Amino acid sequence: MTAATDLWTATVAAYDTEALLNLTNIHDPAASSPDTTVGQTASQSVIDLWPAYAQVDYDSTNALHVEVGIRAVIATLWERGGSATSVAKQKWDDVFTDSMIDMLKRTGPRGRQGPSTNSGVEQKSELLSDGSRARPWADISALPIGFMPMGRSSADD
Repeated sequence: MTAATDLWTATVAAYDTEALLNLTNIHDPAASSPDTTVGQTASQSVIDLWPAYAQVDYDSTNALHVEVGIRAVIATLWERGGSATSVAKQKWDDVFTDSMIDMLKRTGPRGRQGPSTNSGVEQKSELLSDGSRARPWADISALPIGFMPMGRSSADD
């Protein structure tokens, strides 16, 4: 629960106390401080959901993870019924579904990591020094006109 405590501490440092008071004390309007238990529970929920959305584990030492995590905690508190006029509403979809957490993914479609290489080989340009294009031998557009026989059509019969 240390990562959740750290994430909640970062959230408290980033947002106004009055706003967190309203977001975490839904049933107690007379409360005088943010409810740490509610905040840490929301933080733990974010950490638990993180791998499903980001396809990487939450890393409390990564500043980008912490920054997105703070917004995710606020979105979770809003979704659970909290409200605060001094904090712009962080919608669940803005953080988890549409874009923000997608930027953290190191994988492509279907959860596959994209190709990478440590090879020093670079792809050669298709343009030759004379301005013509270098094409492979099987590229029909690279062959001289009339070199390959044309397919027969029904009009040739």
